[in-house]
Amino acid sequence: MEGNFQLIDIIVFIGICQGIFLSITLQRISNNNQQANTVLSKLILIATFMLIGRFLFIRYLSYWVFQWSLLFDTIVFLFGPWLYTYVRKLLFKGNSNFKLPFYHWLPFLTLFLLSVSFLIFYTPKEYYQLFEEGFLPTLFTVISALMISFNIFYLIKSIFLVKKFKKEEKQTFSFNQSPLAYLKAFLFSISLCLFAWILGFSNEVFFNNSIELLGYNVIWIAIPIFIYVIGYFSLKQPELFRIPLEEINPPKKKARLSKLECNILQNKLDSLMLNEKVFLQSNLTLREVSEILNTSTNNISWLLNNVYKSTFYDYINGYRIQEFVKNIEANKHLTQTILALSMDVGFNSKSTFNKAFKLVMKDTPSNFIKKQKAA
Repeated sequence: MEGNFQLIDIIVFIGICQGIFLSITLQRISNNNQQANTVLSKLILIATFMLIGRFLFIRYLSYWVFQWSLLFDTIVFLFGPWLYTYVRKLLFKGNSNFKLPFYHWLPFLTLFLLSVSFLIFYTPKEYYQLFEEGFLPTLFTVISALMISFNIFYLIKSIFLVKKFKKEEKQTFSFNQSPLAYLKAFLFSISLCLFAWILGFSNEVFFNNSIELLGYNVIWIAIPIFIYVIGYFSLKQPELFRIPLEEINPPKKKARLSKLECNILQNKLDSLMLNEKVFLQSNLTLREVSEILNTSTNNISWLLNNVYKSTFYDYINGYRIQEFVKNIEANKHLTQTILALSMDVGFNSKSTFNKAFKLVMKDTPSNFIKKQKAA
């Protein structure tokens, strides 16, 4: 047993306690992204076991701990599949019963059975002797390479899900959703950790030079810390408007609507915007508009994409910008802030408004107002 605890030991121990707390708390949340949070709680529990394993290995290394460490390492093969499952359940609806096929769990089961066989057929000292003879280092190198490749694969799959959602979001919603920001930061942080792990692994394998700051232990302590941060954010995130994954299909070349149907729907949509000004609703969705017009979401999407050459997001924000300009021309900015005026016309954040305004008006809101004053 080691002597006095160091600062890193205290941090790791606190991380373990946080992981247990969050994995239990997220299970009890009944309204905010419940299905995704249930998966996240499992992901955090996996991370907690990672920390426990690394803590025992670093602080209490012995023949016995060294032999059991491989069993703890099997958990790394659970990380990627659960990460992908979490992202999928968070962004897309219709996934309540979604489960990855059995073969996604084969790497975990294979390493688990291998580690158990070592525990059964070898004593701790015999197991360490295998390490000194060079057999285990080679095996560990192969396992580490597989771990890196495996988790990169699921990280890429998760990133593609976010990109798919982001692309379809503009066809479905008239607003940006804040939970995406922390999800992107989460995936980016894991990307950095895996990149650092690759550098450390490559340097050790090809140049026989271990970089302590980029080693296995440091990387898999850093990743759980990121997960705990995400866990805390998940406790207060609003319910995410999700998209049916099965409805995401490439646009068909054949015209969905006849010319007459197209003209009728176009007039109804324009009238809805100009007369009822539904774009003033900050959380307006494509489905709500389709229900008002008594048509399908696919029909409106087709009309916007092929006739207006626009997404639902850009189409609605165009009307919001026009309304904002009318308010400026009416000198409402003399008694209200720009932010307040942008909220009045349906925007839900300053950054979204600024981007939309620059896209439509080719200028910033402040410069536009200055030009109006000068005129």
